[in-house]
Amino acid sequence: MSEQRTVAVLTEITETTEQPSLGSIHCFCEELAQCAKERGLFFYVTSPSLYLQRIGYQWIGGEWMKRDVPPADVIYNRLHSRQSEHSPLFAELLTRLAVEGGSMFNHRFLHKWEVYRYFEQHEYLHPYLPKTALWSNEDTLEAFLTAFPSVFLKPIHGSQGRGIFRLERSDGTIRLRHSTSASTTTYSSIDTLVSALRRRTKAPMIIQQGLEIHTIDGRPVDFRLLCHRVRNNHWRVTSAVARVAPPDQFVANLARGGELMAINTVLREWYTASDAFQQKQLLKEIAMEAATVLALEAEGLYGELGIDLAIDVHDQPWIIEVNTKPSKQTDMTSAPQTVRPSAKAIIEYCLTLMEEKE
Repeated sequence: MSEQRTVAVLTEITETTEQPSLGSIHCFCEELAQCAKERGLFFYVTSPSLYLQRIGYQWIGGEWMKRDVPPADVIYNRLHSRQSEHSPLFAELLTRLAVEGGSMFNHRFLHKWEVYRYFEQHEYLHPYLPKTALWSNEDTLEAFLTAFPSVFLKPIHGSQGRGIFRLERSDGTIRLRHSTSASTTTYSSIDTLVSALRRRTKAPMIIQQGLEIHTIDGRPVDFRLLCHRVRNNHWRVTSAVARVAPPDQFVANLARGGELMAINTVLREWYTASDAFQQKQLLKEIAMEAATVLALEAEGLYGELGIDLAIDVHDQPWIIEVNTKPSKQTDMTSAPQTVRPSAKAIIEYCLTLMEEKE
């Protein structure tokens, strides 16, 4: 068994008397298992504690079976909790993996401020970066509100559109909206606004230039481009979708009620066929450049990244965010029982990592 090349997915597992729950990547893991089997790989899903016990779940005969498993040649990190990645168990796993000569990709969550700082080091990405700063005091807020019609405050460790504030200056007042609320609160001064924000925010935040992005039916639209590493630091776009914000909301994340649409459908709402094609190609190029930079700059190995982009009303593309553990809701196949391209891309990258060691 140990001579066979081995791939493992590391995630949180809820063990029950029936079948284990693998959370939001349950179906995706079945697809990975199918791809791995076709490529002659030994594949299992495990958690940090189970891996250290040499236990994993294998997909056999249409169900997950708990088995003793060999060390992994490659681990695909799909832990959904930052807390898990800072645990002693995870540190012990990394030590064990290094001793055994294994590899792990999607090393850890990258937070918004460090991602911006990595991008900032590469001048060719500057046209696509909204002006961003670490929010430290009211002077920063004052400067951004003076420079831009609207600004955003985002928790650096936030995900799924949670905890985001939108601020707009209007008629001597400042209007504040939260990403989970349709209501607006008005403040008469920066001082009162900052006091209110301090009470509501405990985590570090970035402050970012607001963008007047294209909409459909008045609903803001962004684009999720799923990128996979091929070999060395070459990347390709595996899937691209548009996400449309719910009515009266300013974030398009699916977790906040956003709606998925085909990227071509959305771009043809705004452009001619030729211009839509050009814009799509540009979005792909920016996403691959962003992935290349992060893989180069960030510590550890990354093989899959979700790059979120938007286009403003002046047809300028912008990099909104990067997700190191991208949702599997945005690359669903239309046909049931079909293995999506991202599952195939993950297994291909695992094989590439093994080949590079041989």
